[in-house]
Amino acid sequence: MNNLKNNDNNTSQDHTELIMQDILTLLNLDIIYKERISQINTLNKKKNLKELNLIVISTTLKYEQNSYLITPFGLKNSKRNSRDGIVLFGYEKKGIINKGKENINLENNIYSNDDIRNIMSNDIITDNLGPNDFFLNDFVFPVEEKEDNSGLYEFPNFAIFYNIKDDNYYIKDFNTGVGALMKIKQIQMDQNTLINIGSNYLVVYINDNKITVKIFNNNTILEGGSNDENFRKNFVTKEFKIKENEDCLITIGRNQKCDIIIEDMMLSKIQAYIEYNSKKKKFYLNDGDGTRESTNGTWVFILNPTKITNNFLFKAEHTLFLATLNNDNN
Repeated sequence: MNNLKNNDNNTSQDHTELIMQDILTLLNLDIIYKERISQINTLNKKKNLKELNLIVISTTLKYEQNSYLITPFGLKNSKRNSRDGIVLFGYEKKGIINKGKENINLENNIYSNDDIRNIMSNDIITDNLGPNDFFLNDFVFPVEEKEDNSGLYEFPNFAIFYNIKDDNYYIKDFNTGVGALMKIKQIQMDQNTLINIGSNYLVVYINDNKITVKIFNNNTILEGGSNDENFRKNFVTKEFKIKENEDCLITIGRNQKCDIIIEDMMLSKIQAYIEYNSKKKKFYLNDGDGTRESTNGTWVFILNPTKITNNFLFKAEHTLFLATLNNDNN
């Protein structure tokens, strides 16, 4: 009987490691999960470890508390209790996940929901869980009374993780929910950038000397699925040609003189602008008009691992978060 119990424990442990190995892949961490645990454990002897305070600034959900402590080992008092330096955010409280076939689309570092389902199967059981079942998410979003819990997302929405190499925390979205977005003043743009301003979403594609901007309203589902017809009708495409040796500005806002005009009272007259720096040969997204910030901010989906600096502001799942750092010597 004891041998059978030990076998069950080993199976559960192996299963958990397989799941977390996939999580490491999504986080772009090229390391074996056991080695990750071993590296994190070396921090036990260190003093004055950098900690991250996560504060709920505003929300429509009912949280049991409004502040959370994240250490290099993970979220304090997490039921997952794995001490791997990773904090997973999502809706389900715990579940058994049957690992599916791996078929990861790494192009441009953007995953579709199908990509995630190929990494982790959607066969999640949330009833009648036993002592060896795996708690998937550390940070669990409350469910609104009007929502049916069975219809919510089956995977972690995003993660915050500690990088032992540079003693910093990073955040990355998994593209499985409505997304985690950070408020920006200026960022260097990737080949694909997803932006939220007011009730609109902009997808910016950069390809050689051309910028393509697709503008969606808040009711448009970005992935077609059963809404393909609605998807085709509810976005506008703008294209701009860039000369390699000339600087360029593309303005976005309510002002009729903007290059991209969006009639949304939540936007400033000049909400943001895309800048091409010909000397650096890089593209930047800037909030505001260059002298003043926009009223409601410019938000960018966190598709790549992004360093969390002090007073880092981001939003996810009807909640605005503020991250502050303790013992930060940077």
